[in-house]
Amino acid sequence: MKGLIQSILFGVTLASSGEIRMNQLQAIGTHNSYHLAPNPGVIKFYQVFSKEAEAWNYSRESFEIQLSRGVRQIELDVFADPDGGLYAHPGHPRIAEMKKPGTKVLHVPKLDARSRYDSFCGALTALRDWSIKNPRHIPVMVLVELKDAKEVPFGPRPIRFDREQIENLETEVLSVFQHNEIIKPDDVRKGFKTLREAILKRGWPLLKETRGKVFFCLDNEGHHRELYLKGNRTLEERLMFVSVNSDHPAAAFMKRNDPERGFADIQNLVRSGFIVRTRADANLKEARENNQRRAQRALASGAQYISTDFPVADPKISSYEVRLSNKSVARPNPVSGLNIQLHELE
Repeated sequence: MKGLIQSILFGVTLASSGEIRMNQLQAIGTHNSYHLAPNPGVIKFYQVFSKEAEAWNYSRESFEIQLSRGVRQIELDVFADPDGGLYAHPGHPRIAEMKKPGTKVLHVPKLDARSRYDSFCGALTALRDWSIKNPRHIPVMVLVELKDAKEVPFGPRPIRFDREQIENLETEVLSVFQHNEIIKPDDVRKGFKTLREAILKRGWPLLKETRGKVFFCLDNEGHHRELYLKGNRTLEERLMFVSVNSDHPAAAFMKRNDPERGFADIQNLVRSGFIVRTRADANLKEARENNQRRAQRALASGAQYISTDFPVADPKISSYEVRLSNKSVARPNPVSGLNIQLHELE
Protein backbone atom coordinates (compact mmCIF):
# COMPACT_ATOMS: atom_id res chain seq x y z
CA MET A 1 0.00 0.00 0.00
CA LYS A 2 2.88 2.38 0.81
CA GLY A 3 4.33 1.90 -2.68
CA LEU A 4 0.92 2.51 -4.23
CA ILE A 5 0.43 5.79 -2.32
CA GLN A 6 3.94 6.93 -3.21
CA SER A 7 3.36 6.22 -6.90
CA ILE A 8 0.12 8.23 -6.91
CA LEU A 9 1.69 11.22 -5.17
CA PHE A 10 4.79 11.04 -7.36
CA GLY A 11 2.65 11.09 -10.51
CA VAL A 12 0.80 14.21 -9.36
CA THR A 13 4.10 15.95 -8.50
CA LEU A 14 5.50 15.21 -11.94
CA ALA A 15 2.38 16.52 -13.65
CA SER A 16 2.36 19.73 -11.64
CA SER A 17 6.02 20.44 -12.44
CA GLY A 18 5.56 19.90 -16.18
CA GLU A 19 7.35 16.55 -16.26
CA ILE A 20 4.56 14.57 -17.89
CA ARG A 21 4.89 10.79 -18.16
CA MET A 22 3.49 8.83 -21.06
CA ASN A 23 0.88 7.12 -18.86
CA GLN A 24 -0.64 10.46 -17.82
CA LEU A 25 -2.59 10.95 -21.03
CA GLN A 26 -5.54 9.33 -22.78
CA ALA A 27 -6.02 8.53 -26.46
CA ILE A 28 -8.30 6.61 -28.82
CA GLY A 29 -7.41 3.42 -30.70
CA THR A 30 -9.06 1.02 -33.12
CA HIS A 31 -10.07 -2.61 -32.79
CA ASN A 32 -8.84 -4.90 -35.60
CA SER A 33 -7.17 -1.91 -37.20
CA TYR A 34 -6.33 -3.78 -40.43
CA HIS A 35 -9.81 -5.15 -41.13
CA LEU A 36 -11.76 -4.99 -44.39
CA ALA A 37 -15.38 -6.16 -44.47
CA PRO A 38 -16.28 -9.20 -46.54
CA ASN A 39 -18.50 -8.54 -49.54
CA PRO A 40 -22.24 -8.29 -48.57
CA GLY A 41 -23.13 -11.53 -50.33
CA VAL A 42 -20.28 -13.29 -48.58
CA ILE A 43 -21.45 -12.05 -45.17
CA LYS A 44 -24.88 -13.54 -45.83
CA PHE A 45 -23.26 -16.84 -46.76
CA TYR A 46 -20.96 -16.73 -43.71
CA GLN A 47 -23.92 -16.37 -41.36
CA VAL A 48 -24.56 -20.06 -41.94
CA PHE A 49 -21.24 -20.80 -40.21
CA SER A 50 -20.91 -18.02 -37.68
CA LYS A 51 -23.31 -15.86 -35.68
CA GLU A 52 -20.60 -13.20 -35.60
CA ALA A 53 -20.58 -12.69 -39.37
CA GLU A 54 -22.69 -9.50 -39.28
CA ALA A 55 -20.30 -8.06 -36.68
CA TRP A 56 -17.54 -8.34 -39.30
CA ASN A 57 -19.25 -5.76 -41.50
CA TYR A 58 -16.79 -2.90 -41.02
CA SER A 59 -13.68 -1.66 -42.81
CA ARG A 60 -10.66 0.29 -41.66
CA GLU A 61 -8.91 3.08 -43.48
CA SER A 62 -5.17 2.95 -44.07
CA PHE A 63 -2.93 3.61 -41.08
CA GLU A 64 -1.96 6.90 -42.70
CA ILE A 65 -5.59 8.05 -42.51
CA GLN A 66 -6.38 6.53 -39.10
CA LEU A 67 -3.30 7.99 -37.45
CA SER A 68 -3.73 11.36 -39.13
CA ARG A 69 -7.25 11.50 -37.67
CA GLY A 70 -5.88 10.92 -34.17
CA VAL A 71 -5.81 7.14 -33.60
CA ARG A 72 -2.93 6.24 -31.27
CA GLN A 73 -3.47 2.53 -30.67
CA ILE A 74 -3.71 -0.13 -33.34
CA GLU A 75 -4.48 -3.83 -33.11
CA LEU A 76 -3.14 -6.57 -35.36
CA ASP A 77 -4.22 -10.23 -35.46
CA VAL A 78 -1.30 -12.30 -36.71
CA PHE A 79 -0.85 -15.83 -38.08
CA ALA A 80 2.50 -17.55 -38.45
CA ASP A 81 3.40 -18.41 -42.04
CA PRO A 82 7.14 -19.16 -42.06
CA ASP A 83 7.16 -20.85 -45.47
CA GLY A 84 4.58 -18.58 -47.10
CA GLY A 85 1.43 -19.46 -49.01
CA LEU A 86 -0.58 -20.97 -46.16
CA TYR A 87 -3.28 -18.29 -46.45
CA ALA A 88 -2.98 -17.61 -50.18
CA HIS A 89 -5.92 -18.57 -52.37
CA PRO A 90 -6.60 -18.01 -56.10
CA GLY A 91 -9.08 -15.20 -55.56
CA HIS A 92 -6.80 -13.09 -53.36
CA PRO A 93 -6.01 -9.71 -55.01
CA ARG A 94 -2.36 -9.85 -53.85
CA ILE A 95 -1.61 -13.54 -53.99
CA ALA A 96 2.09 -12.99 -54.70
CA GLU A 97 2.41 -11.14 -51.37
CA MET A 98 0.55 -13.92 -49.54
CA LYS A 99 2.94 -16.51 -50.95
CA LYS A 100 5.96 -14.82 -49.40
CA PRO A 101 7.29 -16.23 -46.09
CA GLY A 102 6.37 -14.18 -43.04
CA THR A 103 3.63 -13.48 -40.52
CA LYS A 104 0.25 -12.64 -42.03
CA VAL A 105 -2.47 -10.28 -40.79
CA LEU A 106 -6.12 -11.36 -40.96
CA HIS A 107 -9.12 -12.09 -38.76
CA VAL A 108 -10.50 -15.56 -39.57
CA PRO A 109 -9.01 -17.70 -42.37
CA LYS A 110 -11.40 -18.21 -45.29
CA LEU A 111 -14.38 -16.62 -43.53
CA ASP A 112 -13.11 -13.14 -42.68
CA ALA A 113 -9.71 -12.86 -44.30
CA ARG A 114 -9.74 -9.49 -46.10
CA SER A 115 -7.12 -7.15 -44.71
CA ARG A 116 -5.80 -3.68 -45.45
CA TYR A 117 -2.32 -5.16 -44.93
CA ASP A 118 -1.48 -8.73 -45.87
CA SER A 119 1.75 -9.07 -43.90
CA PHE A 120 2.83 -8.06 -40.42
CA CYS A 121 5.90 -6.33 -41.87
CA GLY A 122 3.70 -4.48 -44.36
CA ALA A 123 1.46 -3.18 -41.58
CA LEU A 124 4.44 -2.12 -39.47
CA THR A 125 6.05 -0.41 -42.44
CA ALA A 126 2.91 1.68 -42.96
CA LEU A 127 2.98 2.63 -39.27
CA ARG A 128 6.68 3.54 -39.34
CA ASP A 129 6.28 5.59 -42.53
CA TRP A 130 3.66 7.72 -40.80
CA SER A 131 5.71 7.92 -37.59
CA ILE A 132 8.79 9.23 -39.39
CA LYS A 133 6.69 11.98 -40.98
CA ASN A 134 5.23 12.89 -37.56
CA PRO A 135 8.21 12.69 -35.18
CA ARG A 136 6.48 14.42 -32.24
CA HIS A 137 3.52 12.05 -31.98
CA ILE A 138 2.66 10.59 -28.59
CA PRO A 139 3.53 6.89 -28.14
CA VAL A 140 1.47 4.57 -30.33
CA MET A 141 0.45 1.26 -28.76
CA VAL A 142 0.58 -1.74 -31.09
CA LEU A 143 -1.57 -4.52 -29.65
CA VAL A 144 -0.63 -7.89 -31.15
CA GLU A 145 -2.85 -10.98 -30.92
CA LEU A 146 -1.26 -14.32 -31.79
CA LYS A 147 -3.81 -16.54 -33.52
CA ASP A 148 -3.29 -20.25 -34.04
CA ALA A 149 -6.66 -21.89 -33.27
CA LYS A 150 -8.57 -23.59 -36.05
CA GLU A 151 -11.79 -21.58 -35.91
CA VAL A 152 -13.57 -23.04 -38.94
CA PRO A 153 -13.99 -26.65 -40.13
CA PHE A 154 -12.45 -25.91 -43.51
CA GLY A 155 -9.43 -23.94 -44.63
CA PRO A 156 -5.80 -24.17 -43.51
CA ARG A 157 -4.80 -25.32 -40.05
CA PRO A 158 -2.87 -22.44 -38.45
CA ILE A 159 0.70 -22.98 -37.31
CA ARG A 160 1.09 -22.92 -33.55
CA PHE A 161 2.97 -20.03 -32.02
CA ASP A 162 5.73 -21.73 -30.09
CA ARG A 163 8.66 -19.80 -28.65
CA GLU A 164 10.51 -19.95 -31.99
CA GLN A 165 7.58 -18.46 -33.90
CA ILE A 166 7.17 -15.71 -31.32
CA GLU A 167 10.85 -14.84 -31.59
CA ASN A 168 10.47 -14.82 -35.38
CA LEU A 169 7.73 -12.24 -34.86
CA GLU A 170 10.12 -10.08 -32.86
CA THR A 171 12.70 -10.42 -35.63
CA GLU A 172 10.12 -9.09 -38.09
CA VAL A 173 9.46 -6.11 -35.81
CA LEU A 174 13.17 -5.29 -35.79
CA SER A 175 13.35 -5.62 -39.56
CA VAL A 176 11.07 -2.56 -39.73
CA PHE A 177 11.68 -0.55 -36.54
CA GLN A 178 15.03 0.32 -35.02
CA HIS A 179 15.56 -0.34 -31.32
CA ASN A 180 15.54 3.38 -30.49
CA GLU A 181 12.11 3.74 -32.11
CA ILE A 182 10.53 1.24 -29.70
CA ILE A 183 9.71 1.64 -26.00
CA LYS A 184 10.78 -1.76 -24.66
CA PRO A 185 10.34 -3.39 -21.25
CA ASP A 186 14.07 -2.99 -20.62
CA ASP A 187 13.75 0.78 -21.20
CA VAL A 188 11.05 1.03 -18.53
CA ARG A 189 12.66 -1.33 -16.02
CA LYS A 190 16.26 -0.01 -16.16
CA GLY A 191 17.70 0.51 -12.71
CA PHE A 192 15.12 -1.73 -11.04
CA LYS A 193 14.86 -5.48 -10.56
CA THR A 194 11.34 -5.83 -11.98
CA LEU A 195 8.99 -3.89 -14.23
CA ARG A 196 6.46 -3.62 -11.43
CA GLU A 197 9.00 -2.05 -9.10
CA ALA A 198 10.01 0.44 -11.80
CA ILE A 199 6.39 1.44 -12.42
CA LEU A 200 5.56 1.91 -8.74
CA LYS A 201 8.76 3.72 -7.76
CA ARG A 202 9.63 5.74 -10.86
CA GLY A 203 6.86 5.34 -13.41
CA TRP A 204 6.74 5.13 -17.19
CA PRO A 205 9.21 7.22 -19.19
CA LEU A 206 8.61 10.93 -19.63
CA LEU A 207 6.44 11.92 -22.56
CA LYS A 208 9.21 14.10 -23.99
CA GLU A 209 11.47 11.02 -24.10
CA THR A 210 8.92 8.86 -25.89
CA ARG A 211 7.56 11.10 -28.63
CA GLY A 212 7.82 9.56 -32.07
CA LYS A 213 8.03 6.03 -30.64
CA VAL A 214 5.83 2.94 -30.55
CA PHE A 215 5.43 0.17 -28.00
CA PHE A 216 4.18 -3.37 -28.48
CA CYS A 217 1.77 -5.20 -26.17
CA LEU A 218 0.76 -8.86 -26.35
CA ASP A 219 -3.02 -9.19 -26.43
CA ASN A 220 -2.94 -12.88 -25.51
CA GLU A 221 -3.13 -14.19 -21.99
CA GLY A 222 -2.98 -17.82 -20.85
CA HIS A 223 -0.68 -20.21 -22.72
CA HIS A 224 0.82 -17.71 -25.16
CA ARG A 225 1.61 -15.18 -22.45
CA GLU A 226 3.25 -17.78 -20.22
CA LEU A 227 5.27 -19.04 -23.18
CA TYR A 228 6.51 -15.51 -23.81
CA LEU A 229 7.38 -15.00 -20.12
CA LYS A 230 9.22 -18.34 -19.74
CA GLY A 231 12.83 -17.58 -18.92
CA ASN A 232 12.08 -13.84 -19.06
CA ARG A 233 9.85 -13.38 -16.03
CA THR A 234 10.16 -9.62 -16.05
CA LEU A 235 10.47 -9.42 -19.85
CA GLU A 236 14.26 -9.07 -20.01
CA GLU A 237 15.38 -8.54 -23.65
CA ARG A 238 11.81 -8.90 -24.92
CA LEU A 239 10.03 -6.41 -27.18
CA MET A 240 6.44 -6.70 -25.97
CA PHE A 241 4.71 -5.90 -22.70
CA VAL A 242 2.15 -8.45 -21.46
CA SER A 243 -1.12 -8.15 -19.57
CA VAL A 244 -0.63 -9.69 -16.11
CA ASN A 245 -1.98 -9.16 -12.60
CA SER A 246 -0.79 -6.04 -10.80
CA ASP A 247 1.35 -8.09 -8.37
CA HIS A 248 3.31 -9.83 -11.16
CA PRO A 249 6.98 -8.84 -11.65
CA ALA A 250 6.21 -7.98 -15.30
CA ALA A 251 3.27 -5.72 -14.39
CA ALA A 252 3.24 -2.53 -16.46
CA PHE A 253 0.40 -2.90 -18.98
CA MET A 254 -3.05 -4.41 -18.39
CA LYS A 255 -5.90 -5.26 -20.73
CA ARG A 256 -9.35 -4.69 -19.27
CA ASN A 257 -11.93 -5.00 -22.05
CA ASP A 258 -15.08 -4.15 -20.07
CA PRO A 259 -14.99 -0.58 -18.70
CA GLU A 260 -18.39 -0.90 -17.06
CA ARG A 261 -17.88 -3.98 -14.89
CA GLY A 262 -14.18 -3.20 -14.52
CA PHE A 263 -14.51 0.54 -13.91
CA ALA A 264 -13.16 0.63 -10.35
CA ASP A 265 -10.41 -1.86 -11.19
CA ILE A 266 -9.23 0.24 -14.14
CA GLN A 267 -9.19 3.42 -12.05
CA ASN A 268 -7.13 1.71 -9.33
CA LEU A 269 -4.63 0.37 -11.88
CA VAL A 270 -4.26 3.78 -13.53
CA ARG A 271 -3.77 5.48 -10.16
CA SER A 272 -1.03 2.96 -9.41
CA GLY A 273 0.83 3.98 -12.57
CA PHE A 274 -0.04 1.10 -14.91
CA ILE A 275 -1.14 1.56 -18.52
CA VAL A 276 -4.56 0.10 -19.33
CA ARG A 277 -6.28 -0.55 -22.64
CA THR A 278 -10.06 -0.98 -22.70
CA ARG A 279 -12.84 -1.16 -25.30
CA ALA A 280 -15.57 1.43 -25.83
CA ASP A 281 -17.72 -0.94 -27.89
CA ALA A 282 -17.85 -4.46 -29.30
CA ASN A 283 -19.56 -6.39 -32.10
CA LEU A 284 -21.20 -3.19 -33.43
CA LYS A 285 -23.75 -3.37 -30.59
CA GLU A 286 -23.28 0.14 -29.21
CA ALA A 287 -23.22 1.66 -32.69
CA ARG A 288 -26.50 0.00 -33.73
CA GLU A 289 -28.13 1.27 -30.54
CA ASN A 290 -26.32 4.63 -30.81
CA ASN A 291 -25.51 4.12 -27.14
CA GLN A 292 -22.58 6.06 -25.65
CA ARG A 293 -22.84 4.65 -22.11
CA ARG A 294 -19.97 2.16 -22.38
CA ALA A 295 -17.77 4.68 -24.21
CA GLN A 296 -18.34 7.31 -21.55
CA ARG A 297 -17.40 4.85 -18.81
CA ALA A 298 -14.27 3.92 -20.75
CA LEU A 299 -13.26 7.57 -20.99
CA ALA A 300 -14.01 8.27 -17.32
CA SER A 301 -12.14 5.15 -16.17
CA GLY A 302 -8.78 6.69 -17.01
CA ALA A 303 -7.71 3.84 -19.29
CA GLN A 304 -4.95 5.39 -21.37
CA TYR A 305 -5.91 3.70 -24.64
CA ILE A 306 -9.58 3.23 -25.56
CA SER A 307 -10.27 0.99 -28.53
CA THR A 308 -13.33 1.46 -30.75
CA ASP A 309 -14.76 0.26 -34.04
CA PHE A 310 -15.96 3.80 -34.68
CA PRO A 311 -13.32 6.52 -34.43
CA VAL A 312 -15.52 8.09 -37.10
CA ALA A 313 -19.27 7.49 -37.36
CA ASP A 314 -20.65 5.22 -40.07
CA PRO A 315 -23.85 6.96 -41.28
CA LYS A 316 -25.18 3.62 -42.57
CA ILE A 317 -25.39 2.47 -38.94
CA SER A 318 -25.83 5.58 -36.75
CA SER A 319 -24.08 8.74 -35.59
CA TYR A 320 -22.17 6.77 -32.94
CA GLU A 321 -18.47 7.56 -32.73
CA VAL A 322 -15.80 7.67 -30.03
CA ARG A 323 -13.61 10.77 -29.93
CA LEU A 324 -12.03 12.98 -27.34
CA SER A 325 -13.56 16.40 -26.75
CA ASN A 326 -12.64 18.96 -29.41
CA LYS A 327 -11.44 15.99 -31.51
CA SER A 328 -8.00 16.27 -29.87
CA VAL A 329 -5.43 13.51 -30.40
CA ALA A 330 -4.81 13.11 -26.66
CA ARG A 331 -5.97 14.68 -23.44
CA PRO A 332 -4.72 14.80 -19.85
CA ASN A 333 -5.71 11.55 -18.19
CA PRO A 334 -8.85 12.11 -16.07
CA VAL A 335 -7.40 9.92 -13.31
CA SER A 336 -3.60 10.26 -13.39
CA GLY A 337 -3.12 13.57 -15.20
CA LEU A 338 -5.43 15.92 -13.36
CA ASN A 339 -2.92 18.79 -13.13
CA ILE A 340 -1.86 18.67 -16.79
CA GLN A 341 -3.04 21.28 -19.25
CA LEU A 342 -4.05 20.20 -22.76
CA HIS A 343 -1.47 22.46 -24.42
CA GLU A 344 1.31 20.60 -22.58
CA LEU A 345 0.56 17.48 -24.64
CA GLU A 346 0.89 19.23 -28.00
